[in-house]
Amino acid sequence: MVDKKLILAVAGSGKTTNLIDKLNLTERFYLVTYTITNASLIRLRIIKKFGYLPNNIKVFTYFNFLYSFCVKPFLYYKYNLKGIFLENSPEPTNYFKNENIRKYISKSGYAYHNRLGKLIEQENLIDDIKLRLEKFCDHFYYDEVQDLGGHDFNFIIELSKSKVNFLFVGDFYQQTYVTSFDRNVNGNLHKDYDKYLKRYQDNNITVDLETLSNSWRCSPTICNYITDNLGIQIGSNRTDLTEITYVEDKDVLTSILNDNAIIKLVFNNASKRTFRAKNWGECKGEDDFIDTCIIMNATTFNLYKKGTLDKLANRTKNKLYVALSRTRGNCFLVNEKLLG
Repeated sequence: MVDKKLILAVAGSGKTTNLIDKLNLTERFYLVTYTITNASLIRLRIIKKFGYLPNNIKVFTYFNFLYSFCVKPFLYYKYNLKGIFLENSPEPTNYFKNENIRKYISKSGYAYHNRLGKLIEQENLIDDIKLRLEKFCDHFYYDEVQDLGGHDFNFIIELSKSKVNFLFVGDFYQQTYVTSFDRNVNGNLHKDYDKYLKRYQDNNITVDLETLSNSWRCSPTICNYITDNLGIQIGSNRTDLTEITYVEDKDVLTSILNDNAIIKLVFNNASKRTFRAKNWGECKGEDDFIDTCIIMNATTFNLYKKGTLDKLANRTKNKLYVALSRTRGNCFLVNEKLLG
């Protein structure tokens, strides 16, 4: 009897640890995640556990898995494939008929990443891929599952119907980008929390909202602030209190900017700042920040003043949640205009 489960986690709750703890040296595991950074982190955690990367455990980035495991073995010779085109497919291909292979693969042999899932459907490969997965894998783990979108979401849901144990782990509110876009395919997937969960439940995937509902990283102070102001439910496993301070004094801000121990997080354009900084959405996965300084852009600051941060556009709110939830210690909030 195989198990199919989605565990929805909160920031800092130990979701990667939860996956690593399930690994052993006797069964075969595939771990898939979206980014190269997260795949590297998972490999390091596996090596830390076993002392090496065991042969029975394979770690893939999503498109590496999709192309090398699912597409290339079946279509390499048929279409003389050269690799993946990682930009979105060219605009004119939107109007090609589904039967036209140029909708999925360029003349030079590069498959459009945002249509690989649709290509699998068009070539009727899903059953063959399921059998291939069953041959090589016992447990399929997908980390950061909230990033799945477009045709990719449809494909992974279909793949989960194979006779393999599936475990999806992710944080709905840390969805700051998606694996791919293709016009209106699953365009509203992340707009409604309950409807998102129902997509899994309708495909016989159990939803677990309890196991990873509390953060080990963030104090009750940070968690309560996120819950009260962003409307995102997050509890804490900690009991100690930290501080969230709004900084209005220019001299205090200068001192913070000069302190490299305080991580500066900005809405965008981190590389153009005169101080070391990271963008809100791009610090996802970071786990070693103590004190942070979150610099609010004009839109965010205006809603902050009104006490209505929950009215931020979903993508912006998610990025702010990511930034706030990097904080292990104290958090300083700053209006970007104070930078001068």
